[in-house]
Amino acid sequence: MRGPADPRPPAPDFGRVSAEHAQAFIAIINTLHSGPTAPSFGRLLQKKLEPDDYMLLAHLFEEISVLALHHLIPEALLFDAFAFDLYWDELREDVLALRAETGNEKFCENFEIAAERARDYRHDRPPKLRWKHRGGGEAPQDPPGGLGVRRPGPRPRGAPSAPSPVGSTET
Repeated sequence: MRGPADPRPPAPDFGRVSAEHAQAFIAIINTLHSGPTAPSFGRLLQKKLEPDDYMLLAHLFEEISVLALHHLIPEALLFDAFAFDLYWDELREDVLALRAETGNEKFCENFEIAAERARDYRHDRPPKLRWKHRGGGEAPQDPPGGLGVRRPGPRPRGAPSAPSPVGSTET
């Protein structure tokens, strides 16, 4: 616990994820992976954007960012699944140019804010694969939750009594 003399600012709160957020999250995934946005999103992931992709994606991420910044969906859920900070880096120049051209300083401002918060989220959480390949003296502590850690309770029917070692060749 921090005391009053601790100069560090409190850690940002990225929200708590619960089952109630699944429907909104799945809707976002469906929007990104279907219809006219799917090819553009695929090109964004490959860093092969075409001219028509920039504003379509920027506006879509603006809309998703509004949901997160108004706490309708936890930022933690979005920032764990999507790289808003990296998407902003790809789209920033076009957004800034359109802001200057139209005089609309508010264009995609929520996306820009969410990208900065996503950058903070990424900075505080190393890639999960670092947890998987731990070993040696510099290995980080186990992450809270995630990585298949089950809640206490009965095992699912037919589940093995202990997990198989990674890379096991037993049959």
